Amino acid sequence: MRERDTRILKDLARFRCLSRDDLIDLHFSGLVKKISRANEVLRRLADRGLIKVDRTHSPYLYFPAEFNINTNSQKIEHFRGIFKVYKDLRRNGLLERFDVEPKLGPKGTVEPDIFAIWKRAPFFIEVQQSNYINSIITKKLARYENYKYSREWEKLDWQRHDKKLFPNIWIIGDRRIEGAGVLQTRNVEELLKGAVQK
Repeated sequence: MRERDTRILKDLARFRCLSRDDLIDLHFSGLVKKISRANEVLRRLADRGLIKVDRTHSPYLYFPAEFNINTNSQKIEHFRGIFKVYKDLRRNGLLERFDVEPKLGPKGTVEPDIFAIWKRAPFFIEVQQSNYINSIITKKLARYENYKYSREWEKLDWQRHDKKLFPNIWIIGDRRIEGAGVLQTRNVEELLKGAVQK
Protein backbone atom coordinates (compact mmCIF):
# COMPACT_ATOMS: atom_id res chain seq x y z
CA MET A 1 0.00 0.00 0.00
CA ARG A 2 1.26 3.46 -0.87
CA GLU A 3 2.17 5.94 1.85
CA ARG A 4 -0.58 8.35 0.78
CA ASP A 5 -3.14 5.49 0.91
CA THR A 6 -2.13 4.84 4.51
CA ARG A 7 -2.49 8.53 5.39
CA ILE A 8 -5.95 8.65 3.79
CA LEU A 9 -7.06 5.61 5.80
CA LYS A 10 -5.71 7.16 9.01
CA ASP A 11 -7.56 10.42 8.37
CA LEU A 12 -10.81 8.58 7.65
CA ALA A 13 -10.39 6.61 10.89
CA ARG A 14 -9.72 9.88 12.73
CA PHE A 15 -12.51 12.02 11.27
CA ARG A 16 -14.99 9.17 10.46
CA CYS A 17 -16.38 10.98 7.40
CA LEU A 18 -14.66 13.11 4.76
CA SER A 19 -15.78 14.38 1.38
CA ARG A 20 -13.66 14.02 -1.74
CA ASP A 21 -12.87 17.76 -1.47
CA ASP A 22 -11.78 17.34 2.17
CA LEU A 23 -9.42 14.57 1.09
CA ILE A 24 -8.10 16.72 -1.76
CA ASP A 25 -7.35 19.46 0.77
CA LEU A 26 -5.47 17.00 2.99
CA HIS A 27 -3.65 14.83 0.44
CA PHE A 28 -3.82 16.12 -3.14
CA SER A 29 -3.67 19.93 -2.92
CA GLY A 30 -0.21 20.20 -4.48
CA LEU A 31 -1.09 18.30 -7.65
CA VAL A 32 -1.99 19.86 -11.00
CA LYS A 33 -4.83 17.40 -11.73
CA LYS A 34 -5.84 17.00 -8.11
CA ILE A 35 -9.53 16.16 -8.69
CA SER A 36 -8.92 13.42 -11.25
CA ARG A 37 -6.04 11.99 -9.20
CA ALA A 38 -8.12 11.98 -6.00
CA ASN A 39 -11.03 10.29 -7.80
CA GLU A 40 -8.67 7.63 -9.13
CA VAL A 41 -7.09 6.88 -5.75
CA LEU A 42 -10.40 6.87 -3.85
CA ARG A 43 -12.04 4.61 -6.45
CA ARG A 44 -9.14 2.15 -6.09
CA LEU A 45 -9.40 2.15 -2.28
CA ALA A 46 -13.18 1.65 -2.47
CA ASP A 47 -12.85 -1.16 -5.04
CA ARG A 48 -10.44 -2.96 -2.70
CA GLY A 49 -12.92 -2.64 0.20
CA LEU A 50 -10.58 -0.43 2.22
CA ILE A 51 -13.07 2.46 2.40
CA LYS A 52 -16.82 2.98 1.98
CA VAL A 53 -18.33 5.56 -0.34
CA ASP A 54 -21.69 7.34 -0.25
CA ARG A 55 -22.56 8.43 -3.77
CA THR A 56 -25.79 10.21 -2.72
CA HIS A 57 -23.76 13.31 -1.86
CA SER A 58 -21.88 15.57 -4.25
CA PRO A 59 -18.95 15.45 -3.91
CA TYR A 60 -19.00 11.85 -2.63
CA LEU A 61 -18.49 11.12 1.07
CA TYR A 62 -15.98 8.52 2.27
CA PHE A 63 -15.87 6.47 5.48
CA PRO A 64 -13.60 3.87 7.07
CA ALA A 65 -14.49 0.36 5.83
CA GLU A 66 -15.50 -0.79 9.32
CA PHE A 67 -17.68 2.26 10.05
CA ASN A 68 -21.40 1.44 10.04
CA ILE A 69 -23.63 4.48 9.67
CA ASN A 70 -26.76 5.30 7.72
CA THR A 71 -26.17 7.76 4.89
CA ASN A 72 -28.93 10.01 6.28
CA SER A 73 -27.69 9.95 9.88
CA GLN A 74 -27.30 13.28 11.70
CA LYS A 75 -23.90 12.02 12.86
CA ILE A 76 -22.56 12.62 9.33
CA GLU A 77 -23.16 16.36 9.59
CA HIS A 78 -21.70 16.27 13.09
CA PHE A 79 -18.47 14.68 11.84
CA ARG A 80 -18.39 17.13 8.92
CA GLY A 81 -18.68 19.96 11.45
CA ILE A 82 -15.75 18.56 13.43
CA PHE A 83 -13.62 18.50 10.29
CA LYS A 84 -14.60 22.11 9.51
CA VAL A 85 -13.35 23.14 12.96
CA TYR A 86 -10.10 21.29 12.23
CA LYS A 87 -9.63 23.14 8.93
CA ASP A 88 -10.44 26.52 10.49
CA LEU A 89 -8.07 26.02 13.44
CA ARG A 90 -5.27 24.78 11.18
CA ARG A 91 -5.71 27.76 8.86
CA ASN A 92 -5.69 30.31 11.70
CA GLY A 93 -2.71 29.45 13.85
CA LEU A 94 -0.45 26.77 15.25
CA LEU A 95 -2.48 23.58 15.75
CA GLU A 96 -0.34 21.22 17.81
CA ARG A 97 -2.96 18.57 18.54
CA PHE A 98 -6.48 17.66 17.41
CA ASP A 99 -8.19 14.58 18.89
CA VAL A 100 -11.68 13.61 17.73
CA GLU A 101 -13.99 12.33 20.50
CA PRO A 102 -11.15 11.46 22.92
CA LYS A 103 -11.93 8.95 25.66
CA LEU A 104 -10.92 10.56 28.95
CA GLY A 105 -12.26 7.95 31.33
CA PRO A 106 -15.09 5.51 32.00
CA LYS A 107 -18.69 6.05 30.88
CA GLY A 108 -20.08 9.19 32.48
CA THR A 109 -16.76 11.03 32.25
CA VAL A 110 -16.77 14.16 30.11
CA GLU A 111 -16.84 13.29 26.38
CA PRO A 112 -15.76 16.30 24.28
CA ASP A 113 -16.20 16.26 20.52
CA ILE A 114 -12.66 17.61 20.19
CA PHE A 115 -9.57 18.07 22.31
CA ALA A 116 -7.21 20.56 20.68
CA ILE A 117 -4.05 22.43 21.53
CA TRP A 118 -4.30 25.55 19.41
CA LYS A 119 -2.02 28.56 19.66
CA ARG A 120 -0.45 26.81 22.66
CA ALA A 121 -3.76 26.73 24.60
CA PRO A 122 -5.74 23.54 25.38
CA PHE A 123 -9.44 23.34 24.47
CA PHE A 124 -12.32 20.93 25.00
CA ILE A 125 -14.63 21.73 22.09
CA GLU A 126 -18.30 20.86 21.66
CA VAL A 127 -19.64 21.15 18.10
CA GLN A 128 -23.40 21.76 18.38
CA GLN A 129 -25.06 21.73 14.97
CA SER A 130 -28.51 20.47 15.93
CA ASN A 131 -31.18 22.08 18.06
CA TYR A 132 -30.57 20.77 21.56
CA ILE A 133 -32.47 21.41 24.74
CA ASN A 134 -30.79 23.32 27.54
CA SER A 135 -30.90 20.34 29.91
CA ILE A 136 -28.58 18.35 27.61
CA ILE A 137 -25.90 21.03 27.50
CA THR A 138 -26.39 21.70 31.23
CA LYS A 139 -25.59 18.02 31.93
CA LYS A 140 -22.53 18.23 29.67
CA LEU A 141 -21.28 21.32 31.49
CA ALA A 142 -21.87 19.62 34.86
CA ARG A 143 -19.68 16.73 33.67
CA TYR A 144 -16.93 19.21 32.78
CA GLU A 145 -17.20 20.75 36.23
CA ASN A 146 -17.03 17.34 37.93
CA TYR A 147 -14.05 16.41 35.77
CA LYS A 148 -12.29 19.63 36.70
CA TYR A 149 -12.76 18.96 40.41
CA SER A 150 -11.63 15.34 40.03
CA ARG A 151 -8.19 16.58 38.96
CA GLU A 152 -7.89 13.52 36.70
CA TRP A 153 -7.09 15.90 33.82
CA GLU A 154 -3.75 16.67 35.47
CA LYS A 155 -2.59 13.17 34.43
CA LEU A 156 -3.27 13.64 30.69
CA ASP A 157 -0.25 13.02 28.45
CA TRP A 158 -0.06 16.60 27.12
CA GLN A 159 0.18 18.26 30.54
CA ARG A 160 3.38 20.05 31.47
CA HIS A 161 5.10 18.92 34.66
CA ASP A 162 5.63 22.45 35.96
CA LYS A 163 2.18 23.92 35.25
CA LYS A 164 -1.12 22.03 35.02
CA LEU A 165 -3.83 23.63 32.85
CA PHE A 166 -7.50 22.77 32.64
CA PRO A 167 -8.60 23.19 29.01
CA ASN A 168 -10.88 26.03 27.95
CA ILE A 169 -14.39 24.76 27.26
CA TRP A 170 -15.63 26.04 23.92
CA ILE A 171 -19.10 25.49 22.43
CA ILE A 172 -19.31 26.11 18.68
CA GLY A 173 -22.86 26.42 17.39
CA ASP A 174 -25.60 28.84 16.43
CA ARG A 175 -27.48 28.59 19.69
CA ARG A 176 -26.22 30.46 22.76
CA ILE A 177 -26.69 29.25 26.32
CA GLU A 178 -27.24 32.09 28.78
CA GLY A 179 -24.92 32.05 31.79
CA ALA A 180 -23.00 28.96 30.65
CA GLY A 181 -19.68 30.48 31.75
CA VAL A 182 -17.77 28.95 28.82
CA LEU A 183 -16.61 30.21 25.43
CA GLN A 184 -19.48 30.26 22.92
CA THR A 185 -19.13 31.21 19.27
CA ARG A 186 -20.88 30.35 16.03
CA ASN A 187 -17.55 29.46 14.40
CA VAL A 188 -13.78 29.76 14.81
CA GLU A 189 -13.68 33.18 13.11
CA GLU A 190 -15.88 34.69 15.84
CA LEU A 191 -13.32 33.73 18.47
CA LEU A 192 -10.57 35.30 16.40
CA LYS A 193 -12.61 38.52 16.13
CA GLY A 194 -13.33 38.52 19.85
CA ALA A 195 -17.10 37.99 19.40
CA VAL A 196 -17.27 35.59 22.34
CA GLN A 197 -20.20 35.06 24.67
CA LYS A 198 -19.86 33.48 28.11
